[in-house]
Amino acid sequence: MTKSERLKPVAQIAESREREAARIMAEQQQHLEQQIQRLEELRNYRSEYAQRMQDAGCQGIDAGQMVEYGNFIRRLDEGAQFQLQKIEEARRLLDIRTREWRALHTKTEALNKVVDRFQNNERHLSDRREQNENDERAQYRRRDFHDK
Repeated sequence: MTKSERLKPVAQIAESREREAARIMAEQQQHLEQQIQRLEELRNYRSEYAQRMQDAGCQGIDAGQMVEYGNFIRRLDEGAQFQLQKIEEARRLLDIRTREWRALHTKTEALNKVVDRFQNNERHLSDRREQNENDERAQYRRRDFHDK
C-alpha cells in the first residue's frame, strides 16, 4: 500500500470532521440571526406600544392606565436588554465555532496537500520506472536486431 493510500483515510476523517464543524457553525450563525430578529421584533413592538401610549395620552387617559403603559414599556426594555445578552452569547459561541472550523479546515487542507504530494511523487516514480522499462526493452530490441 502506498503512502498516499495509507494517508487517504486520515484525510477523509479530517474532511468529515471539518464538514461537521461547518454544519455546527452554520447552525450557530442561524441561531444568532434568529436572536437578532427577535430583538428587532421586540424593538418594533416597543416602538408601536410607545406610539399607542402617546396617542392614548393625547386623547386623555387616566393615571393608572399611563402607569400600566409605562410598566409594560419598561418590561419590553428589560426584555430587549436580556435579548442583547443572548445575542452577545450567540456571537461568542459563533466565534468559537468559527475558530474550531478554521482549525479543522487548515488541518484538512494540510492533509490533502500531503496526500497530493505523495501521489505526485508516486506518479513520478511510476513514470520513471516505466521509462526505464521502455529503455531496457528498446535496448534488448536493438541488441536482438544487431545480433541477427
